[in-house]
Amino acid sequence: MKKAIWLAYETTKDQLEAIREIAPNYELIKAWDEKSVTDFPLDNIEIIYGWKGQKSKELLGNKNSNLKWIQGQAAGVDFLDLDSLKKNKIILTNGSGIHSIPIAESVFGMLLTYTRGIKEAIKNQRTNTWNQTKSLIEIHGKTIMIVGTGKIGKEIGRLAKAFNMKTIGINSNGRKVEFMDETYAQEALKEQVSQADIVVNILPLTQKTIHFFNDDLFHSFKDKTLFLNVGRGPSVDISSLIRALDSGKVAFAGLDVFEQEPLAAESPLWNREDVLITSHISGIAENFKKRLFAIFEKNLRTYVANEPLTENVVDYEKNY
Repeated sequence: MKKAIWLAYETTKDQLEAIREIAPNYELIKAWDEKSVTDFPLDNIEIIYGWKGQKSKELLGNKNSNLKWIQGQAAGVDFLDLDSLKKNKIILTNGSGIHSIPIAESVFGMLLTYTRGIKEAIKNQRTNTWNQTKSLIEIHGKTIMIVGTGKIGKEIGRLAKAFNMKTIGINSNGRKVEFMDETYAQEALKEQVSQADIVVNILPLTQKTIHFFNDDLFHSFKDKTLFLNVGRGPSVDISSLIRALDSGKVAFAGLDVFEQEPLAAESPLWNREDVLITSHISGIAENFKKRLFAIFEKNLRTYVANEPLTENVVDYEKNY
């Protein structure tokens, strides 16, 4: 039985040639659409590229499975059956870092839409209304707190320095991070968050981060804080956020992710002037395929050399 790589995400001609050059002893199964995904045997699959959980039960519950390594398509892995992957000793690598540029740009797009009156201008244009506002906000000199200082957080910090902003990073242990003027451990967030004019959430989803942003934490915010969530939807308790908006603790919320997606049509968030909603698009970018494949290609060379993978290996104890 020949070993196989299931290409569950579309690959270019050049990428296919690179895989064949690196792993000539593997059969390549090109099955990234719903029709072709049902047309091949699973037992000989050893590697999956671009997996989003397709055929989980058949793959992970199959005693004859030879699956050894999965390259996920996304940065987040909380939607996958991590317990079964861990139990079956399958290496999981994710797409962490490939979204850093588009998500960072989306963060500043959201911010500038609010601070420079662009959201209001779009509304006025629809009604042919000339309304020259007298009060706008500069982000120059403001303090931005970046909750999650991985690759996305660092890119946000880099852009923030171009706006002459003070940057505060929050991570698991308070370690120093490039582009952050200060860093604090996650447990210190509540006592430090009042420094921030802007808070950006990029936390992964774990048992510890579900509803991490809740009434208690929002109450510690400075009045009229700007809050953006481009991390994971369930890390923010929406009811608590709405109360923070109503009380003035949060002046504006830019939200790209939600606990339930798509966001229900009856959600009160849709009709709020102090909320900007984007439909989980902040990570979409023209270079997504190229960046994801670069991670896979580097790991594939390591894998066929029978060496430990080094890029984006998920820690099952942390779930990221």
